[in-house]
Amino acid sequence: MKKLVIAAVAALSLPVLAAAAATNALAQDQRAAADVKMDAVPTLNSEGVRKVQQALQKKGLNPGPIDGVYGPLTKEAVRSFQDRYGIKATGEVDNQTLFALGEVDLAI
Repeated sequence: MKKLVIAAVAALSLPVLAAAAATNALAQDQRAAADVKMDAVPTLNSEGVRKVQQALQKKGLNPGPIDGVYGPLTKEAVRSFQDRYGIKATGEVDNQTLFALGEVDLAI
């Protein structure tokens, strides 16, 4: 019986602990965002470009092949995304664009 009570308490505690961890992570991301210069343009390696291309594709834009190459189709897709989301449409992947795409880990 004692083991059953402990298991029940543990099972009920997991969602609360998960929610607390998610809230803490969000607060850390918000603090980190406050420290980021949004118009800075990080240098992306091919994996970073691939992540941006995938994120653009998920948003319904055509970045061309998902190949990690920042070519003219990717640049135009970035420009369209920026225009759609009210970001200065430069075609360059700045930190604000990365945050809007959900690729916060690529921001500098």
